[in-house]
Amino acid sequence: MVYVRHPVAETPTGGSSRLAVCLIHFVLAITSGLGLKQSTGRQALAAFGIFFGHSLLCLLRHTHPNPGSLQRLLCDKSRRYSSVLFVTLIVGELQAINPSTKIGDFFGADWDRLAFGLWTGTLALGIGSFWFGSNRGSSVGAGFIKLDAAHLGLCVLWNVYCLWHIAIREEHWWSLGLALLVLLNHFVLWRLPLHFNISQLEVATVGMCFTTMFALNAIQEQLDAVGS
Repeated sequence: MVYVRHPVAETPTGGSSRLAVCLIHFVLAITSGLGLKQSTGRQALAAFGIFFGHSLLCLLRHTHPNPGSLQRLLCDKSRRYSSVLFVTLIVGELQAINPSTKIGDFFGADWDRLAFGLWTGTLALGIGSFWFGSNRGSSVGAGFIKLDAAHLGLCVLWNVYCLWHIAIREEHWWSLGLALLVLLNHFVLWRLPLHFNISQLEVATVGMCFTTMFALNAIQEQLDAVGS
């Protein structure tokens, strides 16, 4: 049974909170920009580009004195999906660098087809939850929102399994660390705002910063393994 995290869209209030959120997104822009500079693989460039674009989008949203509803919506949805898609792309990059870590077929489908199928489903459910979920009294909308959350959780678990498979092949510890970090970010750390004076937005963005750093080291680890 997959535990489903219910995302909470939060808007930081107060000068110090807004400053903290902007600072965290600035750090994310720096780390993801470093990833863009160092990467040469297509999937790695796409992954770090997604995080870099997300950080700029959210910096514009949180520095704007009166952000519109569209800006708020784009940042919330970007944060929700980009952190999961980022890891999927990093998994693909790690396999491309070191073919010995390639994940075997599942029921006749290779990793590329499975990843495409999962994200096609995510796209469809995301559109459905947005289209029907705006009507809070609709049971159809509530069903789409729950399915979307459950499916996104499935994508997270798939990413974790793939990273674990890559890690145990030749003791790639950064890949294993990334897998554990993904689990913590999605299923554990979102509880921190319930007990501490910190927003869900800050927790999620700090998690993205650490994910970027772990991904950079995991890629370098694979490059070293292939070159040795």
